[in-house]
Amino acid sequence: MHVAADNVTERQRIIDWFSPVNFFPRHADISSARQQGTGGWLLEDSHFQQWELNSGSTLWCEGIPGSGKTVLVSMVVDHLNTHTQNRDVGVACIYLNHKETEAQTVSNLLSGLWRQLVFGKDITSQVQELYKQHTEKGTRPSLDNIHLALCAAITQFSKVYIVVDAVDEYPENQRHLLFDHLTEIRSTVNLMITSRPHITPIADSEVLQIRANDKDIQSYVDGYIKRSPHLSKLVKMKPELEEKIGTKMRNTVDGMFLLARLHLVSLDTMMTPKALLKALEKLPSDLDETYHNAMERISDQRQGAREVAQSTLIWVTNAKRPLTVEEIRVALAIEPGDNQLDVDNMLDIDTILSACAGLILLDEEYSIVRLVHYTTQEYWDRVQAPQFPDAQTNVTPVCSLSWHLTNIYRDERDQPTLFNYCQYTLVHAAGKPEEDLRKEIIEFLTHAVMWGTLDKWNRPWKSSAPWDFEDWPQKTAPLWIAAAANLFNTADYLMKNSSLTGSNHGAVIVASYYGHFKIVEMLISQGVDVNFQSRVYGTALQAASSEGHRDIAELLINTGADVNVQDGRYCTALQAASWNGHKDIAELLINMGADINVQGGHYGTALQAASYYGHFKIVELLISQGVDVNFQSGVYGTALQAASLNGRKDIAELLTNKGADVNAQGGYYGTALQAASLNGHKDITVLLINTGANINAQGGVYGTALKAASSNEHKDIVELLINNGADVNVQGGCYDTALHPAGLSHHNDIVDLRLENGTTESRQ
Repeated sequence: MHVAADNVTERQRIIDWFSPVNFFPRHADISSARQQGTGGWLLEDSHFQQWELNSGSTLWCEGIPGSGKTVLVSMVVDHLNTHTQNRDVGVACIYLNHKETEAQTVSNLLSGLWRQLVFGKDITSQVQELYKQHTEKGTRPSLDNIHLALCAAITQFSKVYIVVDAVDEYPENQRHLLFDHLTEIRSTVNLMITSRPHITPIADSEVLQIRANDKDIQSYVDGYIKRSPHLSKLVKMKPELEEKIGTKMRNTVDGMFLLARLHLVSLDTMMTPKALLKALEKLPSDLDETYHNAMERISDQRQGAREVAQSTLIWVTNAKRPLTVEEIRVALAIEPGDNQLDVDNMLDIDTILSACAGLILLDEEYSIVRLVHYTTQEYWDRVQAPQFPDAQTNVTPVCSLSWHLTNIYRDERDQPTLFNYCQYTLVHAAGKPEEDLRKEIIEFLTHAVMWGTLDKWNRPWKSSAPWDFEDWPQKTAPLWIAAAANLFNTADYLMKNSSLTGSNHGAVIVASYYGHFKIVEMLISQGVDVNFQSRVYGTALQAASSEGHRDIAELLINTGADVNVQDGRYCTALQAASWNGHKDIAELLINMGADINVQGGHYGTALQAASYYGHFKIVELLISQGVDVNFQSGVYGTALQAASLNGRKDIAELLTNKGADVNAQGGYYGTALQAASLNGHKDITVLLINTGANINAQGGVYGTALKAASSNEHKDIVELLINNGADVNVQGGCYDTALHPAGLSHHNDIVDLRLENGTTESRQ
C-alpha cells in the first residue's frame, strides 16, 4: 500500500512523526534574505564544479565567522534544485544552530534529511511499519532505524546532494556521532559541509576556503541601502555617500558579511550626512569592538529602550531554545511581583528589535527571535554575561509565574503564551537561583507534581528533562523532580525536611539516568534504597548503565546495588549497557558478577541486544566470557536473527564463526535468513546461504524467506533465493504463497519472476 495514493493526511502524519525537524522553512527564510548577485564566485570555482559533477565526493568549506557560509549554503541548495530539475536527483540540507541542539539530535537531523528526500515520493513499507509499531507503544524509532530509512530514501535517486551548514555550532560530544553517520553514507551521496577553520575536516574531503569578495560585499551594501528608508534618504541628499560607504566597507570588513551588517545598522542611526561621515571614519575592523560599540549604543539610549534591549538580550542569550515572538513579548511584560500577565505592558516586536542595535533578528518563517550570529552569543558569554550575574535569577520567576497561570485541565492551545517554554524553568533554576529563590522553586516543584499525577500523554511537555523521562512515578514528589533537574541544593534541603519530600526512593533512579552524580551520592548517604525498582528502567543501576554513566554505576555497585536484579525494559543492567553500546560498563558489570545469559526484556539477552544494535566490541566481549550464542529468547529468537534483521554483517559473521546455528528457529521472523530477506540485506542473505541456511525453512510471521523478501519488494533477494532453490509454492505464514505479497503490492516484476520459476498460481 502506498500512503501517498491512499491518504495524504496519513502520509503527512507519518512524515511529521518520523521527522520532527523540518528544514524547509529555515531554508526558505535564509534564501529569501539572500542578496541577489552575491556568492556567484562559488558556483564558478573549479573545486565546487568538480564536486557537483563527481559522485560520492565530499567538499569541506571553511571560513571565518560571519563570512556568509550559511547564505552560500542556501544559494548552493537553490542552485542544485534549479539545475537538477529531475526527480531522479535528490537535494537535502541541514542548518545547524547552537540554540537548537536539544531538537537537533543526530536522529532528528537524519530524519530531517529523509523528510526532504521523500518529498513527492512514496513512503516505504518499513517506515510505515515503524510508525505503526512505535505509535502504539508511544516510543520513537532508533537511530539505526532512521539511518536505514535515510539510506533507503537515497537509493531512490541516481544522485543525491546533501549540504550541512555550521558543524562548528554542533556540540562537540555529538559531532563525532553525526560525522560517523555522514561518513557511512558519503560514498552514495555528494556531501558538502561548512564550518569554521578550527574543526578538522572529514578525511578525504576537498577543502575550499569561503570568503566574501569585494563584489559580494558591495552588492550587500547596495542592497541594504536600497532597503533602508533612512539611509536611502541620506544618500539622496548627498549622493557621494553611497560610494564612500561601499569603499569603507570593502576596506574594513575583511570578507565578513556580519561585520558589514553590524556597521550598516550602526550607520542607519546617524541623523545627518555629516554624522554618517564621522561615524564612517571610526568603523572598527574588529568584531569584538563592533559588538562593544553596539552595546554602547544600547547603553546610550533612554532608560526605557535600554532596559528593553538588555532584558531582551538576557532572555535570548540564556534561552535554551529559540523564543517565539509572542514568548519574548510576554517574558518582557512580566515584572517582579506580578501575579498575572498585564497585556497593557506588552511591547510590539518592532519596538523590541529597534532597541537592540541590530543584535537581535526576526526569523519570519518560524516567527522566532534570534541573535544576529553565533559570535554574538560567544561575545555575550565572554564579555557581557559577567555584568548580569543575576540573569538566571531574573528569568526563573518569570517562567514560574507563567506556570502558575496555567490550568492542568485546559488544552495547551489555551494556556499562556510562555507556557511551553516553562519546561526549562528548572534548568534556569539550577545554581544561584536555588539560593535566592528557594521558596519559589519549592512552590514550583509542588505545582509541577500535579502534572506528574496525570497520564503521561497529557503532561504538557516531553521534549526536555525531566519531562521527557519515560518512567514518571505514579505518585511524583517534589524531591523526584528536583533530583531529575539536578537541583542539588533543593534536593538536599527536601531530604532534610522529610515533610516536604514525599516518596524518595525513585529519585535515585532518575538522578542516575541523567548522570547527576552528586545527587545520587547525597541520596545514598541519606538512606535511599539503591535496589528500588520502577516500571521502565528497573533499577538505578540499569538507568545508569543504559545512559553510560560509569561513575554512578560504580558508586551504586559499591553501595550495595544488585547487578543481577531483573526488571524493567532492559531486564538487567548488563542488557541495558549492551543495548546502548557502553562496553566499559558491560565489563564492569561482568567483573562484578553479572550473569551474561540472563533471559528477559525486549531483546531476550544482552547478546541479542548488542547484536541488534551493532555493538561489535560488546558482542566480542560477551563471547569471550562464554555467552551461549544460540540461546533463544525475546522477539528475535537468537542473536544471529537480531543481527541479520538489522543488517549487522560483521556481527553475523562473528556469530556464525563462533558456532551460531544458521537454522535455529524461533522469534518473530522464524529464522535469521527470513529476517535478513525481509529487510533486504543481501550480503547477509548470501552469508547465511553460504554457511548452510535452509532456504525453504518454514516459521515466523512470513512463513519463508522468499515470502519475507517478496513482502518488502526486494527483487534482488527474491532472485537470489530462487536461484538457490527456494520453493515458490510453499504455503504458510501471513501469505498463502510467495506470489501473494507481490501481487497485493502490484510489483509485477516480482510476480513475473516467480511465475517464470514455477509457481502454481496465476496472476490475478
